[in-house]
Amino acid sequence: MSNNNIDSYTINSAREFHKLTTSSRFPPKKKDSNTPPPYPPPAIKSCNNNNPFCNHCNQIIIPSPVSSLPIIDNPSISINDKWFIITNHKPILNSNEIENFESILNNNLTLPEMIFGNNKIEILLKLNSKINFHLIFNALDALKLVDLNPLNLIQVSYADKWFKNKIKISNSNSNLEIFKPFDWTYTTFYKGTILNSIYNWNLDSNNLFQIPINKLTSNNPIKFFDEMILFEDELGDNGISVLNIKIRVMSNCLLILQRLFIRVDNVIVRILDTRYFIDFDDNLIIREFKFFENNYNDLLKKVKNLLDPKKLLRDINWCSKNLDLKSMQREYIKIDETI
Repeated sequence: MSNNNIDSYTINSAREFHKLTTSSRFPPKKKDSNTPPPYPPPAIKSCNNNNPFCNHCNQIIIPSPVSSLPIIDNPSISINDKWFIITNHKPILNSNEIENFESILNNNLTLPEMIFGNNKIEILLKLNSKINFHLIFNALDALKLVDLNPLNLIQVSYADKWFKNKIKISNSNSNLEIFKPFDWTYTTFYKGTILNSIYNWNLDSNNLFQIPINKLTSNNPIKFFDEMILFEDELGDNGISVLNIKIRVMSNCLLILQRLFIRVDNVIVRILDTRYFIDFDDNLIIREFKFFENNYNDLLKKVKNLLDPKKLLRDINWCSKNLDLKSMQREYIKIDETI
């Protein structure tokens, strides 16, 4: 053994010496079973709990909090005991849930890379113990409206190769490769799902029912806010398609914005916005849909004095202010509480 090494006997001796040194600082106390507790036990008061009592001091033992995982994140708020707003946050779908989604969609659509299929925003109007209006936003219903046979399929430099790698169906008895085309940008004209409504939508052809911006200013405090993603896909590293939704509730109104942002690099940029404005005081629901789109390079020309002009094309808010408006539709419902 080398002289530079410390043998196990020396190490053990050092440990024993250290133990003796530290234990001498705290001499052991004699145990006396007849020694009374340091303070008299308090009188036991009757209480409605099952917590145990300490054997030494007779105090009630308060157990530590018990975890309630998995956490159910479903904040909600009600307004005037009529309007009920519920939101739900969950992780991305697991493999079993993805298979269920695919079966519902008849395997005609390759699902986005990230699906938050259990996220939702739900709005209910209850009058006289009856649901008069019920609106919900979720990923599955949005994906149901993706075009499976688009007439003008957006192409990129290697779109065909990417398609076949992602959604080809192999035939063991043939050398042919068959694939199902669909709108791979996941463009959906989804405006929310009306589960129940005793009212009919009216088209605002004269622009008489615009969303009142003055009610959405900072002078109107927000009582409830939430936002979430419904699905997202990077389009085979060719850009992004992301559907998200936000809601803010004030004492007299609420606003929902669902936004689908699609950017196909060097090809196209588009935004599909759906807004719901509900006025609790005036019993009014406004639904507004806007479709924005520009050629990628045309939008890039609007960027001024930046070293990285493409940076702004990744900024959803900037794009929403600079894209050309292609179409817009506004509808409204006047709520009759006597029905």
